[in-house]
Amino acid sequence: MKKLICLISVCLLVTSCEKYESEPVSQDQTFKRPLSDSEMLLKTNLDQAAQILADVIQDESVMNELDVLSREGREFYNIPFSELMDESKSLSASFRNLRDGFLNACSSSESKGNSPNLAGFLAKNDCYIYCPYPASFYPKGNKSYTVVAHPIDNDVENTGYRYDGKRILKVKVNEEYTDKYMVLMVMPKDEDREDLWKAYSDSQSDAKGSPIYAVKVGKVWCADYCGGLFEGELELKIARGYPEYNLTTGVVSGKMSTVIPIDYPRSYAKAAIKGWTVHSNGGWYSEFTYWDTNWREEKVQQCILVYEYDKVKESTISTNVSYKKDNVNPAVTATFKVSYCGDFLGLAEWDRAWFMRTNSNPEPGDEVKDGLTVRKTCSKFKLTTPLSIYN
Repeated sequence: MKKLICLISVCLLVTSCEKYESEPVSQDQTFKRPLSDSEMLLKTNLDQAAQILADVIQDESVMNELDVLSREGREFYNIPFSELMDESKSLSASFRNLRDGFLNACSSSESKGNSPNLAGFLAKNDCYIYCPYPASFYPKGNKSYTVVAHPIDNDVENTGYRYDGKRILKVKVNEEYTDKYMVLMVMPKDEDREDLWKAYSDSQSDAKGSPIYAVKVGKVWCADYCGGLFEGELELKIARGYPEYNLTTGVVSGKMSTVIPIDYPRSYAKAAIKGWTVHSNGGWYSEFTYWDTNWREEKVQQCILVYEYDKVKESTISTNVSYKKDNVNPAVTATFKVSYCGDFLGLAEWDRAWFMRTNSNPEPGDEVKDGLTVRKTCSKFKLTTPLSIYN
């Protein structure tokens, strides 16, 4: 028994000499993909940057600068290292204490054998500091951030660093963790946003009629993160499927319009999921982009496809559109397949007569937003569709 007590005492002494202390965490069940050498280097450097940043933000002057990232009505959510390290940029001047503190800490870290020119690496590779949720999501007076790096091998969770008043704790950070603690994330360059689709143009749209019926995507609401915490902001895509009539052959085919990209804030998704009505406009994000510049009478049925872009997820779905040449001939329906990359958020086929009749005159049971009938593509995605009529 005496030997056991001595052994425990030695273990406690060794632990107390470590800079970081780990909180108890559950067994890791997250799938982690294998990484290449370049990805391992990126992962290591992002984590080193997170550790440095966790120290640097203990300076009150740095925390005061970061306040702009966590305001409810914030205009931006991230700080690119390329701009932070470039003193000619206005952003660098706004975060001078953060820049100087980070550079000084990097120099000190290099002298201890860590990655050389870490700041240069982060800037060259388009890495950035990201704040997913504003301070208003948390109890008043809470200004303490947990800092965590993107894990690269998954988008769900990683080890983060939180100061508890005495030392920096190592903690497991995921979406659930952000329900309680404010988080700053050190992120890699966003993935390229090229889609599988070609930018089809609606050849019929140039033939303007009188009146002209112009439909917009007004406000959108999404109650789905479409991935883990490290997915970051949602890259929503909305497209219109329309009928195209061949005057020579009389054949109707289906085409997809150019995709409407929407950078949907993650804070809005959280508000929608939680059912909050005060924060982030309850999840309703203003877009107001044309979906169809002229929904003519001939296009008796169109479709709307919504998804969150992810280049590694390719899917195909079938849909229908209809065209009615005139009042004599019957409507012709065309079925066609659409390929897209990402998480599916629904596809709806809209009859023109129904749409025009109900857009500002909701039917019993319809949800209404700003005087407009709320449209749905699935239970987790809703939007309004303002209609303008020009004679």
